[in-house]
Amino acid sequence: MDHSLLSISDIALNHYLPAKRQRRRTNTVDGYESSIRLHVLPRWEGLSIPEIGPDDVQAWVDELAGKIGAGGAWKAYKCLRQIVRWTMDKWGLFVADPTRGIEQPRKPAYKPETLTHRRLKRLIRGFVGCECEPTLIIEAALGTRPGEAYFVRWERINWRTGHVPIDGTLQQTSKGLEEFPTKTAKGERDGYLPPWALDRLHQIWVERGRPRGRIIGDLTPAQANYRIQKWIKENKLPRITMKNLRHTWGTIAAQAGIKIEDVAAMMGHSNIQTTYRYYYALDAARSKRAQKRVARRILGKTSDDMYKGILLKPAWPQALPQAA
Repeated sequence: MDHSLLSISDIALNHYLPAKRQRRRTNTVDGYESSIRLHVLPRWEGLSIPEIGPDDVQAWVDELAGKIGAGGAWKAYKCLRQIVRWTMDKWGLFVADPTRGIEQPRKPAYKPETLTHRRLKRLIRGFVGCECEPTLIIEAALGTRPGEAYFVRWERINWRTGHVPIDGTLQQTSKGLEEFPTKTAKGERDGYLPPWALDRLHQIWVERGRPRGRIIGDLTPAQANYRIQKWIKENKLPRITMKNLRHTWGTIAAQAGIKIEDVAAMMGHSNIQTTYRYYYALDAARSKRAQKRVARRILGKTSDDMYKGILLKPAWPQALPQAA
């Protein structure tokens, strides 16, 4: 059989996706399939790999970026690229790769919406009595990913030390509710609750009859998230998503002067550059402090210090001529 004649649709649906489902997380492949069905197949489904040209792919990516944004367009492109290259490797096809050399659309800098420490405190205090208060406390106190917060179980919280193992994530997939390891190997870490969070969680645990199991109970992640957002709206609390609550923790930690390597480790980042990109913003105060140190190192703090002993002449007339 000449596999080079197979259409992109046939390859993606009958070969590529089934192969990926054997080795990748269900929710990961669900994401692939969604992008493939929404964006890849409408353009390429009836074509074979030799019928696709690089110029056509570049034009498709550029057009798609205008419709769904640069990020979504690049994700769709990577799905097409993976299908093509997987096919070439799988069956040893010696054909030109039409996905090579494609230029990525410029993406705007991603700036997550975060809360100040005062607004975060208001949010936490406003959740007293909410069914999902324990989940919000875990997220706000440890900076976990949402799925990691949903995964936490009551019996795994050490009430003496505050230790919480972060070693899994709970995800809603096409197969139902599934538990997976953390996103990356470095994502598996030890969290330690601050005293305020540990004491409040213990109070809730006792009030609820010392339950076992997940702190979200029988709720799914989607149900827990819905109830959290509903509580925020009904009680007029600072608006924030669970994902951006994690970003809030990272931002406040960096602003508090915690070493960026420690912030990365505590958040489970596999690459410290991610931490720098999101949380290490050089604010005005730090910029001015840095400039003062550099100035002292050069010669002094003022213009007189810098140009001591030099007669400075103005480069313009002392008085400007009056208009006629």
